[in-house]
Amino acid sequence: MRPIFNDPAIQAEFDNKGYVVVDFLTTEELNTLTAAYKSSKNQPIQIGFSTSNMSMDADYRRKASDTVTISFNRAMNHYFDRCKIFFGIFTSKQPGHEKSLCPMHQDPAYVDEANYTGLTIWVPLIDVDETNGALEVIDRSHLLNGWPRSTLPRFPYTDLVPLLLKKYFKRINMKAGQAYLGSSKVFHWSPPNFSNTERVAALAWMAEEESTMRCYYQDYQNPGETMEVFELEPNHYIEKPLFSRPDESKAKKIGVIPYKFEVLDEIKIDALIHYA
Repeated sequence: MRPIFNDPAIQAEFDNKGYVVVDFLTTEELNTLTAAYKSSKNQPIQIGFSTSNMSMDADYRRKASDTVTISFNRAMNHYFDRCKIFFGIFTSKQPGHEKSLCPMHQDPAYVDEANYTGLTIWVPLIDVDETNGALEVIDRSHLLNGWPRSTLPRFPYTDLVPLLLKKYFKRINMKAGQAYLGSSKVFHWSPPNFSNTERVAALAWMAEEESTMRCYYQDYQNPGETMEVFELEPNHYIEKPLFSRPDESKAKKIGVIPYKFEVLDEIKIDALIHYA
């Protein structure tokens, strides 16, 4: 796979850790995003932790995505070499809400990761720390479980969660407008927001401009042990409600593959991420 960052030093850090944190938005861009989020009443905030693509309002999903991608465009061109954003969302954690936790996961595979670099851009709109649900990650965990991941929030290592939290995870305190630029493979989560202020972040998913977006689909109610693989336009993830099966009149089904994941234990994790 070719380099995706303009700066070789950032590329080297990304290759090593699986992510970098950079100054990303200008004050004006940050204010535009914040105002756009506050002006809408369609974020499904009742559930503690929510994303704009959980909303049943298609117009809101489109507006949120457009606002995020436009606001990220300048910084995208600054940091990345010939890459494109697929779509964007807002996420929110309600204040003082235990259910605002975002469970441990890897992001879905949105491209053929054997040939392209799927990357998540995560930008908090307020400062984040241990009180309000800062992102927590495992350095070098992009080297773990390289199998394609479906659109479902299905983490195959629930039995390892206590070990992962105790030994490997670290919190990333960030300022409003900074960006976490991370491989979609990185293990991450965020704890509840126990502050008295809503924690909002803007996210986008991107890859090389020559890549084609994919959907590794499993039925939400009955995921089974296989995944249907589709090539499709990014607007599928915004035009359709979350977890929807692609429309085969608009998407190209390219196969069915087994749902697999790498078998991990503490010894293997230590060896792969060179824990010391």
